[in-house]
Amino acid sequence: MIKNNWFWFIQFCCWLFIAINSLIYSPLYDGNTMDKAIYILAYLIIGFTCAYFYCSVVERQNPDEISTFQFLLYPLVGSCLIGLFFTFVDYLLGGFEIPNSFLYVSMSYLENIWFVIPCFFFYHLFRFTVIYQDRKQRTLIAENLLEISELENLKKQLNPHFLFNALNSIKALTLFDGKQARESIIQLSDLLRLSLNLGELQRATLSEELKLAKNYLALEKLRFDNRLTYEFNIQPDLDNVLIMPMSLNTMLENAVKHGIGQLKTGGKIIISANTDKNIVTIVVENSGFYDPKPKSDQGGIGLENLQKRLALQFGKNASFTITNSNNMVISTIKMPF
Repeated sequence: MIKNNWFWFIQFCCWLFIAINSLIYSPLYDGNTMDKAIYILAYLIIGFTCAYFYCSVVERQNPDEISTFQFLLYPLVGSCLIGLFFTFVDYLLGGFEIPNSFLYVSMSYLENIWFVIPCFFFYHLFRFTVIYQDRKQRTLIAENLLEISELENLKKQLNPHFLFNALNSIKALTLFDGKQARESIIQLSDLLRLSLNLGELQRATLSEELKLAKNYLALEKLRFDNRLTYEFNIQPDLDNVLIMPMSLNTMLENAVKHGIGQLKTGGKIIISANTDKNIVTIVVENSGFYDPKPKSDQGGIGLENLQKRLALQFGKNASFTITNSNNMVISTIKMPF
C-alpha cells in the first residue's frame, strides 16, 4: 500500500491543505510572500515525511493483531508528534515568541493536532478498506477454487455410474445375442469418448448432450428391446445452446434404472427441450412412479450430484424438480444459457 500512487497524491493534497489552512490562522499570514512560502513548504515537508514513516511503521503491523485501542492510539500519537513539529516551526518562523503565555503555546499546539489528526484517521480508513477488499478477493478466489474442485469431484462420480449401467447392458446382451453385443461395444466406445470429452467441459452444447442421449438410449434399447420406447421433442434451433454437461444423461440414467427397469412391461421415455428468454428447460418423462423416500438406500446419487452441480454452477438461477403425473415421472431442469 506504501507504493499506491493515488494514496500518496491524496496525502500530498491533504498536507498542502493543512499547511495553507494553518497559515490562514497564523500571525505569519500578514507577512511577506517568502515567509508564507517557507511556512507552507516546511509544513508540507514535515507532514508528508512524518506520514511516510508513520505508514511504514504501521504497515509492519499485522492488521489482525491491532486492537481497537491501538487503532485509536496510533493516530493520536502521530498527530501529537507532528503537532509538536508544527509548533516548533511556528516558533522558528516567528509565529509566537518565548517567553509567551503557556496557554497560548498550548492552544497553538492543540490547533496543530486538530488540523492533522483527520489525515491519520483517513490513512487508517484507507488501509482498512484495502485490507477488507483484499480479504474479500482472496475469499472469492478460495470459494471459486473450492467450487471448481467440488464440481470436478462430482463429475468423477457421474462417469463411473454411467459406465456401470452401460456395461450391465452389454453383459445382458452377451447372454443371448453376440452380434448385438458387439454392436453395443462399438456404441459404448462412442459413448465413453463423448462422455469423457463432455466431462472436461464447464458447458456443453445441447446438440452434444442430445447425441450422447441418443447413443445411450440406443444402447439401452438393445437391452430392453420392446420394453423401451422413446422420442425426442426438441425446439428447433437449440443446437448451440450451452448447458451443464452430463445433465440430460443423468436424468436418462435415472429414468431407465428407476423407471423403465422397475416395470415388467417396460415403458416410454419422452425428452423435450425449449427456451424462454435466457432460460433453457429440459424435461425427461418416463413411465413409473417416483418415491421421494425410497425403501432402499441405493440409487439417487446421480440426481443428488446433479442438484449439487446446478447449485454450484448457477446458484439460485437454476432448478431441478421431479414429480409424478398420470403414471409418468417428470424430471425438469431449468438453467440459464
